[in-house]
Amino acid sequence: MKRLATVTGTAAAVIMLTTTSALANWTSSLDWVRVGFPSRTWGDQSYSQIHFTKCTTDRQSPHDSVHVQLVRVDTSPDTYYDTKKFTECFTHGDGDETSTGVWTGLPAGDYRFYIKSINNADVNVLSVNKVTVDTTKADG
Repeated sequence: MKRLATVTGTAAAVIMLTTTSALANWTSSLDWVRVGFPSRTWGDQSYSQIHFTKCTTDRQSPHDSVHVQLVRVDTSPDTYYDTKKFTECFTHGDGDETSTGVWTGLPAGDYRFYIKSINNADVNVLSVNKVTVDTTKADG
């Protein structure tokens, strides 16, 4: 019985360690989010790419855009990096469907992105069919 408790306790500790660390690469989607929306957090060092594929808003225009800002969230206060303007993910019959933002020279830490503006306003909502965060180019 003592051995079972030790094995169970060790397994629980391993699970807790693996669930508290942020995933470096992930894929998801966004459904009708507003300005200020925070993504999930990921761990990174040196390099992050964020891809948005097939974006739509509630107020379509020929000049659709979304501004995405990278933020390091394990510092106090948070550390803000460049904001990237995504336009290619809005399909206007030109064949382009993916926008990519790249940030380099990042210190090791936990990061997330925020939606800073949608069509240069803060009243619209945004959906993205596929969001990919990739940190492997420089880290791997």
